Amino acid sequence: MSLTPEKVGEALQKVGLADYFTLDSLSALTRFSLKMLQINETLNLTRWTEDGAFLNFHLLDSAYVLKEVKPLAKIERRWMDLGTGCGFPGAVLIAAFPQIEVTLMDSVAKKTKALEECLQAAGWKAKTLTGRAEELGRDPRTRESWDGITARAVADFPVLLEYALPLLKTGGYLVNWMTEDQLKIVDKAQKAIETLQCRIVKKMGYSLPGLNQSRSIVFVEKLGKTPDTYPRSVGQPSKHPL
Repeated sequence: MSLTPEKVGEALQKVGLADYFTLDSLSALTRFSLKMLQINETLNLTRWTEDGAFLNFHLLDSAYVLKEVKPLAKIERRWMDLGTGCGFPGAVLIAAFPQIEVTLMDSVAKKTKALEECLQAAGWKAKTLTGRAEELGRDPRTRESWDGITARAVADFPVLLEYALPLLKTGGYLVNWMTEDQLKIVDKAQKAIETLQCRIVKKMGYSLPGLNQSRSIVFVEKLGKTPDTYPRSVGQPSKHPL
């Protein structure tokens, strides 16, 4: 792996996203990435390990949302990267918006422990959180605690809504990355949208350099308090989607 801050900055510059980063934040983001890839040699965090694939499918894919998140980051200060996996898009948010508090959340303790090492390598003070969304969403210490939540490759849309909405404050936003096939499910999620008191405020289409596949980022605003019956117990949202 020959990833460098210069290479990261060049990739961002080509798609017009370099202005969201400083030289220091690019360096920190690169250190985070290199540490994650080093850990990936013994712990399966990502399949994208070559420079080009890593830049495309993790860094750039995460960064395409920055223009839309920037105004939210000025107001919505506490963010969670739900099901963070290898730490993206959370790491990109930390690098681009140092003024917000980002929590990298995953249900697998080995992953969050690894990400703590990555955060330390980057010199970031962001937090990690280990737990199932269904349990955290019912825990009074974490329920309705975040201003914003990002989710990439976590679950189908109705299932993700039940995972994320109970963790969001009223007025907060869920930002969900989707493939073209996943986007088709959005129009079938009206029951979940109504039950969990939210609304889709924007769908943003984009494509990664060199790929023809259409991708989308969907923005959901939480309109009211989540009913006490949600989220349901572990496994129920995925087995019986709303």
